[in-house]
Amino acid sequence: MIKLQSKLFLLVGVITLSLFNFSCFLFEDENNDNNTNQEDSSTKVEIIEQDIQNTSTQETAYIPGDYSLPKELSYIDKTDDYLVDKFYPIGWSKDGKFAYITEPADEGSGLYLFELVVFDAVNNKNIWSWKPEESEEGSLSSTWKNNYALFKEKLNEYQIEQENNIELKKGKTTFKGNEYQIVLDTKTQTDPDFGFDMIKEIKITINSPELGTKEIYQSKTDEYSMYIGAFVPGYILSPYNGRIVVLCQLEQAGYEGPPNIVFFQLIGSDLLLGFKQKSQS
Repeated sequence: MIKLQSKLFLLVGVITLSLFNFSCFLFEDENNDNNTNQEDSSTKVEIIEQDIQNTSTQETAYIPGDYSLPKELSYIDKTDDYLVDKFYPIGWSKDGKFAYITEPADEGSGLYLFELVVFDAVNNKNIWSWKPEESEEGSLSSTWKNNYALFKEKLNEYQIEQENNIELKKGKTTFKGNEYQIVLDTKTQTDPDFGFDMIKEIKITINSPELGTKEIYQSKTDEYSMYIGAFVPGYILSPYNGRIVVLCQLEQAGYEGPPNIVFFQLIGSDLLLGFKQKSQS
């Protein structure tokens, strides 16, 4: 009888242990499935987030758009005593093109003067410009309105993005931890015929304590230029990269005396490339 009870207890124990092991196996398998699903879900989330980040850092394709009449940007403090070329910046392209309108000063012709220019600030040259036919009739708003279809086509062709709040920045500037100072040097000589000093050579450099010096403009004038003053009032920074256009303000003696004429010259420059360190003597 005792032997029979022992056998029964042993059989029950084996069955119980088997059931326990089976239930543990099921629980472990379910756990493994849950862990696998959690890992897959986590991996997908990371991939999705990475794709979003990569997309956000890529340059977006240019989308052609409309343009509004740009606002004038003053680059000279006193205009009452001078005939001044007016300057209306439009905006930049991502590859360094800068578009603007100028209304050149009129020294007695009686004509309305207007020019829209697309300036390549990488190669320092005008790549497209437009002037109306000579006429005494015209204004900024009417010329813009009457020729807007052409202006829109060309500005979109060169992928110019309009900026409505372009500023003429002055003084020192910094970019990516580097400091910059724009320096203008001129050489003058007294003209024997007119008896006053005229500018014979203009040179503009950008100095950076970190990068060195970079010459961005040099020009020798002839006897007909009649430049009697030069000044760098500031620069315009591209919103897309470290490129600027420096505004060089030039004063030219009036043909028949005062008032003198003030106009501007644009010079493009990269803020990271082309600098040379001074050799140690």
